Amino acid sequence: MTMAASRANVQRRRKNERQAADIRLEGFRRGLTTEAVAEKIVRKIPDITPLEAWRLAHGYDRAEVSARLDALYEADGLQPPHIDAAVLCRWELGDRRPSDERIDYFCRLYRTRPDRLGFGTDHSLGDVSHLQRAGIIDAFPFTSDESEQDLVDRVSQARERITLFGLTRSFYASDAVLAVLQEKARTMDINIYVMDPYCESRKDRYRIEPADAAMEDPERYVREILRPLSAASDAAPRLRLYLFNFPCSFAMEEVDQVVRVMMYGHGRRGTHGPIIVFKEGTSAHAYFVEQLRWLERLSSGTSPEPWRTKGVQVRPFDLW
Repeated sequence: MTMAASRANVQRRRKNERQAADIRLEGFRRGLTTEAVAEKIVRKIPDITPLEAWRLAHGYDRAEVSARLDALYEADGLQPPHIDAAVLCRWELGDRRPSDERIDYFCRLYRTRPDRLGFGTDHSLGDVSHLQRAGIIDAFPFTSDESEQDLVDRVSQARERITLFGLTRSFYASDAVLAVLQEKARTMDINIYVMDPYCESRKDRYRIEPADAAMEDPERYVREILRPLSAASDAAPRLRLYLFNFPCSFAMEEVDQVVRVMMYGHGRRGTHGPIIVFKEGTSAHAYFVEQLRWLERLSSGTSPEPWRTKGVQVRPFDLW
């Protein structure tokens, strides 16, 4: 390799690392999982291998990876390998393949599977008949570009119904989604249910979420999420915004005959939860649709018993 080619290669690698750092920062701001960030790095920067992408998604340099691998070996009572940066670089570039033992320790370090690091392929199959009985037509392991685009596509193609329910749903307030919602609201009703930022249930929710949860501050939530949604509702009267005051364990998005469900977990951001898509005509779909019809009944006026006595409310947005 000539000196000029070598310099060009170094410059390209530095550019790739800067781009990967930007992707990691964006993912952190959006609350994406490390796996989602690593997948996006591989997709956006073809020169970067999965093994390197996982390191960059964690924000580690090669010296830190070596030190962390040493710590894992020492925890197992083994002599640490003290892998130098040059060896790690060759593995990450695909010039050499680490031993099966090293791959196992990489999986432990990054908390993932060998095939996701670029070593082998996952050939496992789900129980298709069981999935069909459950009415599952798609699934996403966590919030990602693909899961968000899936929702945008479904909303864009909707013809009969759009009902959205969740804790924060900051994605709805993005310019791209708001534009789609406002356009659809010209021809159909759209109901959006989000948690009242000042209710006790919201405080309880954030007690068990990470301390850096993006929308823990009610004022920030009102400013960054509710104001854009309210402005969209003012511009498109068939787009209606409601507040609820009770805890929720999942988000639901009903678009025509499909319901997307996102699970919330303890100690994790909502964007880390799996998203499962159910089709009409199954018991699972019927279960979640009934939850949405219940919300509609509560939002139509005074809460019926027994929920009124318990203080359960779903009301039109009225924070101004």
